[in-house]
Amino acid sequence: MYKITDELHVDGFSINPSHVLIARNQGKRDFYIYNYFVIHIIMKDTEITLENINYKLSKGNIVFISPGQNVVLGAEYEHENSVYVIAFNAPFYERSVNDGLLLNSEVFFHHSSEPLIITSSIPIEEVKKLVIDRIILYETKKNKALYLSVAHNCIEGLLLDGLFYVKEEMVKKENLKKFTSLDVINKFRILLQKNYKKERQVIFYAEQMHMTPRRLTDITETTLGKSAKQVIIEKIVSESIRLLKHSSFTISETAYELGFNDEGNFSTFIKTHTGKTPSEIREILTSIY
Repeated sequence: MYKITDELHVDGFSINPSHVLIARNQGKRDFYIYNYFVIHIIMKDTEITLENINYKLSKGNIVFISPGQNVVLGAEYEHENSVYVIAFNAPFYERSVNDGLLLNSEVFFHHSSEPLIITSSIPIEEVKKLVIDRIILYETKKNKALYLSVAHNCIEGLLLDGLFYVKEEMVKKENLKKFTSLDVINKFRILLQKNYKKERQVIFYAEQMHMTPRRLTDITETTLGKSAKQVIIEKIVSESIRLLKHSSFTISETAYELGFNDEGNFSTFIKTHTGKTPSEIREILTSIY
């Protein structure tokens, strides 16, 4: 019987190459997923059997497997670095109401009994760098709180990719010719949650929704009373304040986490839009809480 890793048992989270898990399972490729949510990042073509149904997997796929399922891994899973497996439980991930909504969304619990299998929107090698390598890097820093926070953020990105795929498929199936204003706003927010660390120009989000920046701004101004650019800025500011309040990141680490090139650029941005430096904000929040 497979023995749960100490990390998964204590922290509610683990990440491993699939061949390591099979070795721990005495060379057997059949598993039963208890109360854990599992994500497979597929680096080589393979297959998987869930509840006696076989699924072909291609390099670049990401598979979301809900708790309580019997799983048989394909032979390719035995090869080194062919698949990376992320496992976590609900207590680890659910740190806010939004976390709970995302975890219990259609990503793991959609109307079909089949698992959600998506194709990564970027090359799978980039996913490895942004998720796998990043988590491993922070593990070496010997700061568990920071490591688990980074792991949580990486999982959130994968779940948002999955949710975005589900919503896109729903739109296709319903043959919607155009979005209502609320549909556009919701899609904008999903795209922003996924990309705000790297993409801060309105044109990027407009192009993702096949419209002009002017059209997107018209919709946000009519619906939200603010420009699309202001929505982007407020998202970055709110995430900055959240990290300054709740994380143990230094100011420099916070800047890096949010996609700024250096601490100076981050401090200038925050000062411009809040009137205070990151240090002043952290000091105020610390004194309040």
